[in-house]
Amino acid sequence: MPKVTDEYLVDKKNYILKCTGEILKIKPLYSVTMRDIIKKAGFSQGIIYHYYASLDEIYIDYINKNTTYNLLEQNIDLLLNSELTEKEILSECIIAIGKYIEELLKSVGGRTCFELTVLYAYDFEKRAAIFPKLKFKQSLVYAQNKILEYVSNNIEKGVFSPQIPIRSISMFVSNFIDGIAQSMATDVAEGNDSPEDISMMFQTLAKAVICFLEI
Repeated sequence: MPKVTDEYLVDKKNYILKCTGEILKIKPLYSVTMRDIIKKAGFSQGIIYHYYASLDEIYIDYINKNTTYNLLEQNIDLLLNSELTEKEILSECIIAIGKYIEELLKSVGGRTCFELTVLYAYDFEKRAAIFPKLKFKQSLVYAQNKILEYVSNNIEKGVFSPQIPIRSISMFVSNFIDGIAQSMATDVAEGNDSPEDISMMFQTLAKAVICFLEI
């Protein structure tokens, strides 16, 4: 029996993901089944399950493959090492997250991810298992952690003077971002191609955080 190469395995997976994308063009994510993908790919059930144990695994790979996920990390790192003032750096970092989410919404992977967010809105076990594997979620966590670290360091230096506990500020920002993502997910699921102005909302968030820190 000939040896199966890594390239062969990647090609098969990519073909499955391609078929998944074609299905998602005509069916909403919540109604897609593994049988749909098996039929579209022309593979047996056994072959499909050899590569992916579940639909969730397919969605994770599909979203990661079709999402530009490292730009946020790069932008945050550049801002944190820039010559801007502390206030400007903090504001621009928060606004950068908004721009990232806005761009994500335009991508195939991003739109699929938002649909997945709606699908598992109340399935906390699924969310906990799936979302940490999504590279765009990893980017958001990276950005939030970097911003929190930057704020904490500047509190120690006396640059920022928080009016509420830093943990409360962190929770406020995290919940705000999750809320925006949830709202955008709902808009996408409902077929709304003109969601609210994300950039404006993140500019407002930046102003709120700056007020909390009395910069």
